[in-house]
Amino acid sequence: MSQNLHRVVTELGKKLGFEVAAEVQASESGFVDLVWFDPKLCPGRFGGKTRNIRFAPILPVVGFEIEYATGNNAKHIKGSVSNLTNLGAQLGVIVIGRPTVDQYRKTRKVAATWSDQKVRETVMTKAYSWIYAESQPGGRVCLMFEEDVMSWARKEGVTVEETAV
Repeated sequence: MSQNLHRVVTELGKKLGFEVAAEVQASESGFVDLVWFDPKLCPGRFGGKTRNIRFAPILPVVGFEIEYATGNNAKHIKGSVSNLTNLGAQLGVIVIGRPTVDQYRKTRKVAATWSDQKVRETVMTKAYSWIYAESQPGGRVCLMFEEDVMSWARKEGVTVEETAV
């Protein structure tokens, strides 16, 4: 996972008034990359040591699974959906990293001449089919691309390091 993307999602959550925790245990074997908690019902209020949310009266509001370079893989996407469903947050977000878009273009000859927008739309269509047709999440799950998260963060005043594309 990109440390910059991780930092930006963390800072964005704090800027929006959430308590933020990384690697939150949503099940015996599933961890969610980043979680934004209701600040009145968050891990810090109950010792903050436990990462397994089943053992504390806390409220995860938004869970983020970051598929930095693995968003073209059904197994990874479906695993992320499972983790987000087990988390029980009001919203699950799967963030597709820039390397996924680049990888898609490199591994599919037909996509070599496509615009970034067309590649992103194709990746999104595939990922949504894995989410809703195959995984059938227990709650709302949406997809965002790394660029969308960075744009959102900029609008909220979070410093975003520019990376070469």
